[in-house]
Amino acid sequence: TERLHRAGPRDHRLLAAARRITQATYNYPADPWRVVERIYNPGYTEQTETLFALSNGFLGIRASFEEGEPSYHTATLLNGFHETWPITYPEPARGFATTGQTIVPVPDGTTIRLLVDENPVSCERTEVREFARTLDMRGGTLVRSVVFQLADGRRFRVDTKRFVSLAQRHLACLRYELTALDAPGHLVISSELRTPESVPVGAAVDPRRSRVLPGKVLEPGEERVEGIRVIRTYRTVRSGLAVAVGMDHDFDEESVTEVRTKLDDDRAHVLFEVDATPAQTVVLTKWLAYHYGREAEGELANRAELTLDRARAAGYAHALAEHQRQISDFWERSNVLWEGEPRGQQAVHFSLFSILQATWRSDGHGVPAKGLTGTGYEGHYFWDTEIYMLPFLIHNWPDIARSLLMHRVRMLPDARRRAREVGCSGALFAWRTINGEEASAYYAAGTAQYHIDADIAYALDKYVQVTGDTDLMFRHGVELLVETARMWADLGFLSSRRDGRFVIHKVTGPDEYTTVVDNNLFTNLMAAENLRLAADYVELTRAESLPDYHRLVERTGVTDAESATWRRVAELIYVPHDQQAGVHLQDDRFLDLATWDFIGTSPDHYPLLLHYHPLMIYRHQVIKQADVVLATVLLPDRFSPAERRRIFDYYDPLTTGDSSLSECIQAIAAADAGKYRSAEEYLVDAAAVDLADTAGNLRDGVHVASAGGTWMAVVYGFARYRWRTGKIEFAPILPTRARRLCVPILLQGSLLEIDLEQDRATYRLRSGNPVTAHHYGQEFTVSVSSPTSFAGQYRTHDGLA
Repeated sequence: TERLHRAGPRDHRLLAAARRITQATYNYPADPWRVVERIYNPGYTEQTETLFALSNGFLGIRASFEEGEPSYHTATLLNGFHETWPITYPEPARGFATTGQTIVPVPDGTTIRLLVDENPVSCERTEVREFARTLDMRGGTLVRSVVFQLADGRRFRVDTKRFVSLAQRHLACLRYELTALDAPGHLVISSELRTPESVPVGAAVDPRRSRVLPGKVLEPGEERVEGIRVIRTYRTVRSGLAVAVGMDHDFDEESVTEVRTKLDDDRAHVLFEVDATPAQTVVLTKWLAYHYGREAEGELANRAELTLDRARAAGYAHALAEHQRQISDFWERSNVLWEGEPRGQQAVHFSLFSILQATWRSDGHGVPAKGLTGTGYEGHYFWDTEIYMLPFLIHNWPDIARSLLMHRVRMLPDARRRAREVGCSGALFAWRTINGEEASAYYAAGTAQYHIDADIAYALDKYVQVTGDTDLMFRHGVELLVETARMWADLGFLSSRRDGRFVIHKVTGPDEYTTVVDNNLFTNLMAAENLRLAADYVELTRAESLPDYHRLVERTGVTDAESATWRRVAELIYVPHDQQAGVHLQDDRFLDLATWDFIGTSPDHYPLLLHYHPLMIYRHQVIKQADVVLATVLLPDRFSPAERRRIFDYYDPLTTGDSSLSECIQAIAAADAGKYRSAEEYLVDAAAVDLADTAGNLRDGVHVASAGGTWMAVVYGFARYRWRTGKIEFAPILPTRARRLCVPILLQGSLLEIDLEQDRATYRLRSGNPVTAHHYGQEFTVSVSSPTSFAGQYRTHDGLA
């Protein structure tokens, strides 16, 4: 409350989240490697289904209780598996998106119901004597233990462990153990495969949520039943995608008196009857397999059969060990050590774990905005991947980064078609999509965000610069750069009113509270970068890979004259700046807008987009997420240090943080401006967005971009790593909440570790060739056998280093 008297929108929003934060802190104690739920809390079911979800980047399973209740939105999701639907407009216009795309859940196999003397037992129906649920981020498992007490006093303990395999992308496994603690009972364990539920109601009033698709989405197809194995296939009605879902079981035959399989239209049951005696534990292992594509359903069913065969043959212990070797490799290379407050280390680990789960086995697909932990944003791919996720992946797992960039390359034909639809040359990538086509029905905050082209170009260049993988650029990337550069050259024009400068009108920048403007600064500068990169890489391809250059010319018809035009346009790009205010403008008319009444805005009216008409928001100087500030973070060389500080000072108080993409960027910009206390507060806010549900929409999935942004805030904000100057630079500062910060980054195959303590900064090379870098401007070289340390005072104090 005290903060409301001195600051703006960010503090109002945090006050609104205070109750959720308090509840989360109480129910989920700090633990560096685990998220632990220590009481049964049905009022938090919406959030925990997301918080405890497991995924491998291809297959994701929300954390519904095995008993099937209580439940908010039980869902198993496959990356890219979607249904399409016609977008209708009361007043259509040429170039509007015509086909929507929505991720749809596939049949879920997590349900294992318990009946004692034919009566269902669950947390909702039965007294819960003991309860604990743990997301083990180091082991990649979800573990739950519940002691139920029946009305007659008998107690039964249910212990479950599940994992979604990081080693086999199509496989998930659930281990179910049932123990009669003090009395016998006739038990029935019902293992089920259920057709998906509809998307939760509420999408109509919150554009961040998914929609309810009318009618039937999945049409049943082939079915195979062999004892306790069931495989079912389905096909979407409109998109034509087919999926095969299989479940199979291993169990102790001595414990089970009868087994039978029962099939209904919407679910399959495998029933195990047990006459349990005290202290006896019944163990059931449930295997789940998922395959989808456009192939014949029988072919997909065959693949599901093979997945189940291999899993059962290898056994539970092998499958779990194989999975955990993968996650062990991830932490061995990528763990960020945050010594200090346990909750800080927990938040950093959760962010990294979220990235792992969203990307590890995403081969051939993009990264949905919510990963595969929920249906928020309809499972669409945005610019989040290139700007917020790829920095971590490029510096830790470049093979995954390469796969995601290739996913964009494969969308190039769709981008070419989209450019023609909106009257442009070259290629224009969809703002939000699953299958490559534009799916945003609101062009003002969708298609008008042309900067998506430059975001992808920027990420391509960053990947090549950091990894040295020019092969990707020469064989695939340069063609994308050529087509996106053509789009920019065609979109803008040389304006006599701007002294012959190149201007770009009627676009939307990252700030979706200010739309369809002239000369959005972020867009203009990123466009210039895209144009310059295209010219540079065309020239580099000709010099270093002549066969690829000839193939490029054959495919695109690019000429020297065209490259020269791109360079000239990049040099002449218009950068809006107001001399009187002494600040760069977000767009030509931004300072003409009225200021927003932040003091008079109720805390429960954030995010503004849910409470005010867009036109009301568009008339004011109010910012949803970092825009000009983001330009200073991505392109710091385009501004002087003084200009970057001035931009942060002007725009930060106007930024609501209504987007989870904002605070990580504000953390970096604040640190760059020497405002370390603010930087640390923004870092904390970014890291807490899911663990404390500060955005209030955790129910729809985790904020994957914010997870990537948290890593960026640590590495760019506090390790103060920079790469764009042509040399590797660090100027580290230790947050007040940490005693030690240790961050590994991969640079052209060499794994460098930055180890920061209050009085010392040490650079170690874990593997690879020697690395030459700069520490506060001082050059040094580090090798595997020779770390380098710099003594000094690295602790922030009262906002100063």
